[in-house]
Amino acid sequence: MKRTILTTLAIVCAMLMNAQTLFEKAIKESLTLLDSAKTSEAMQSVVSRFERIAMAETTKWEPLYYAAFTQINMSFRETDGDKKDAILDLAEKNIEKALSINGDKSELYALHGFLYQGRIQVSPMRGMTYSQKAAEILEKSIEENPENPRPLFLMAQNIFHTPKMFGGGSKNALPKALEAKELFEKEKGKDGIGPKWGAKSNLRVIDACNENKQSILI
Repeated sequence: MKRTILTTLAIVCAMLMNAQTLFEKAIKESLTLLDSAKTSEAMQSVVSRFERIAMAETTKWEPLYYAAFTQINMSFRETDGDKKDAILDLAEKNIEKALSINGDKSELYALHGFLYQGRIQVSPMRGMTYSQKAAEILEKSIEENPENPRPLFLMAQNIFHTPKMFGGGSKNALPKALEAKELFEKEKGKDGIGPKWGAKSNLRVIDACNENKQSILI
């Protein structure tokens, strides 16, 4: 009897490990497709893949996260304001679903901050409102995990594009971007399917800050 129970447990554990391996493989394959996606149509195909994975793995937050991440990036390619908002609405729903199943709050709050930055692209008139919303939720992201580089990078980006009279500009953005750079360095070689994006974009923010400082000095 004891041997039967142990055998059954071993089979169940093997099945669970195999299911996890297949899940991670599906996510990694979809991320590879995202890296090579050059058009909105290709990106939408990747969104559909992530959403199918999410439907099959209802307790996993990662496919919902990556579906939203892809949609936010799609919105930056779109030129029509109404279409931008429609894409971001879908991304926001995926973020909310991921939070409802206890997804990583720091990563999801950071992604929501990125989404708010996307909302600003629809109209400059939104700048003040959504810049503030982004700042608030990025602070929450940092509180959840001070070692996460993405909210710091996004905060630096937010500050860089905020007028100096409101506490923005390169001088105030650079310290955040440099702090994010250190954390991105620690993240190098990180295994698994968790978020790893942002390091290259953060370097561009640092370069932009330094260029701005030099142009002021000249």
